[in-house]
Amino acid sequence: MTATIRRTPGGKKTRDRQRLAHMAAGALLVLYVYLPGSPGTALQAATRWVILPLLVITGVSMWQWPKIRRWIRTRTSTP
Repeated sequence: MTATIRRTPGGKKTRDRQRLAHMAAGALLVLYVYLPGSPGTALQAATRWVILPLLVITGVSMWQWPKIRRWIRTRTSTP
């Protein structure tokens, strides 16, 4: 009897999928917030000034994580 081993995706594939999902969510949010439609609501204002900037910050941090990690290491290792 042979056992089938199911491999989970590696780190790069997982990060690529996270980035793709993040970019798709960002695109949908941009369409929701900036396309003409209903007049400004509290949810739309919160999305425009809180959620969208957080989405951008987390996206940039995912994109630049190796550089951020190196910067943190140099800041914490220097006395």
